[in-house]
Amino acid sequence: MNRRNFVKNGLFAMGSTGTLSFPNSKDQPAKPAILKTDTHVHFFDLQKLKYSWLKNAPEINRDFDLDDYRAATEKANIGKMLFMESGADAGLGVKEARLVSAMVAKEPRIKGIIAKLDISRGEALRPDLEALVNLNLVKGIRSQFPDEAATSPAFLAGMRMLQDQRMTFDLLVSPGRLGTARQLAKACPNNTFILDHLGNPTTGADGMSVWKAGIRALAELPNVHCKISGIITRIGKDWKTRDLRPYIQFAIEQFGVDRLVYGGDWPVVLRAGSYQSWSRAFEKITKALTVDERAKVFHGNADRIYNLV
Repeated sequence: MNRRNFVKNGLFAMGSTGTLSFPNSKDQPAKPAILKTDTHVHFFDLQKLKYSWLKNAPEINRDFDLDDYRAATEKANIGKMLFMESGADAGLGVKEARLVSAMVAKEPRIKGIIAKLDISRGEALRPDLEALVNLNLVKGIRSQFPDEAATSPAFLAGMRMLQDQRMTFDLLVSPGRLGTARQLAKACPNNTFILDHLGNPTTGADGMSVWKAGIRALAELPNVHCKISGIITRIGKDWKTRDLRPYIQFAIEQFGVDRLVYGGDWPVVLRAGSYQSWSRAFEKITKALTVDERAKVFHGNADRIYNLV
């Protein structure tokens, strides 16, 4: 795979949106930015839903709505949005998805929802799954999964139901559970999986070694994709772009440009920086990719994998 940008001064390039772009000059318009599909957007409504986990995140323990997101991403070139279930307490997944569905009238960039649903319930989850299917915008599910998920009859039954509905499954795991995630993805070859937050790598040489081994093994499975998101919160408030680069570059090497998507992780990203600082770092690190490759990672893959229209 050629990861060098083939656009040179003096050459024209056709952008992924079909817009002809030109080199900067006094006579030509500036090259348009590549739009991003943000595959990881949270909203918090503390009046209508309960999020027990926010007690341990005082920096973001408040309502976050559309206006907050718009203000934070004004210069981030967001073309489409995918809402990611926001950790509401058990049993609130369908209610949360309904609330977000109603937001589309005010924000047409919301093209999909990843809802919360307990897959370990097996056949018992069917009524809730049908309610989510009826919302139309629901593209997939995020659910905790036990270590024995790959052999659990109930969990596998739930995964078959997702397959029947062509719904994706987002994997939220720590590096130590990447092996468990691999077992599940291998047991369900017809399901589509997306690894959230680069697998939440830990810092330090030992942590990097464990993470790399897990990522390398997981990337061997063609039904697994990887989300470039959440990395600055793993590094901490003093992060620099150079700190992020090894993780993102390794993900590019292992998954290739056809299986990577972008995520803003709003508003959790605020625990370590601003949305714009993360967006700029992502753009800088991926600048070495060709225009076509960046278009895939910025929005093309996400639109295809999550079926966003």
